[in-house]
Amino acid sequence: MKFCDMKTNFRDIQKIIDHIEINFDREITAHEIESISYYSYRNFQRIFFKLFNETISGFQKRLRLENAYKKLIYTEDSLSEIAWQVGYFNIQSFSKAFKKQYTVSPAEARKQKQDIFKEFIESHNADLKVEIKYKDAVSVYCKFIKAKDYNNAEIDVLWKEIEPDAELFEAAYGIIRDQPLITSHSHCRYGAAVTSNEVISGLVKNEIFGRKYAKFTHQGPYENILETYRSFYQSWLSGEKFLLDNSDVIEEYETAEITHIYFPLYE
Repeated sequence: MKFCDMKTNFRDIQKIIDHIEINFDREITAHEIESISYYSYRNFQRIFFKLFNETISGFQKRLRLENAYKKLIYTEDSLSEIAWQVGYFNIQSFSKAFKKQYTVSPAEARKQKQDIFKEFIESHNADLKVEIKYKDAVSVYCKFIKAKDYNNAEIDVLWKEIEPDAELFEAAYGIIRDQPLITSHSHCRYGAAVTSNEVISGLVKNEIFGRKYAKFTHQGPYENILETYRSFYQSWLSGEKFLLDNSDVIEEYETAEITHIYFPLYE
């Protein structure tokens, strides 16, 4: 596969990325990659590095540690439980890898939970209505990009790319895959997702929802949505009686002025 053909093979590449993201907590073999992609593992390694500037193993390790960090600040699971959940078989190797990545130990990171959010929510109003709601799974067609900021021009460009098929859309969603207070902004991923009774060319079929969420609503222009996220985190840190999960946050775009936000709950 030539690099100039990457765009036309986006769906094949996205299938492998999805497989890695779902199975980040275990070893993924070269045979698995080859059976999904139909390319040699060595060739796909080159393609992956060209696209994302990191190796497949480096990507998987980063996902393990970022998900561990989210679990540390969102849940009350023990350090050993979290280590096991993200694919480390002993607490020593987990702690060593975590400290190398973040310069603090897992225990210290958990204690600094308030500090992580401090600057983001400082002096912010926590008056926000939050509803606990189960959402049935929904099949969507989606496309992901690496977005340096979840409120930027790159996301607008992505939506403009798929707008020619807008008459086929029944609903539109944004998939927030990373926590930008943990993940480097250069690695944050955003997915544009739509529901449709017809196949949308160039997009990959996927599934969202299918679990319990804390739902809250942003009213106003999308460029101001960070203010609503700040209110949510302030409310949660101030004593909301639920734990959060490290899964995708989903934005449901009802109108240009109304966005429903679904934050996954720990189960």
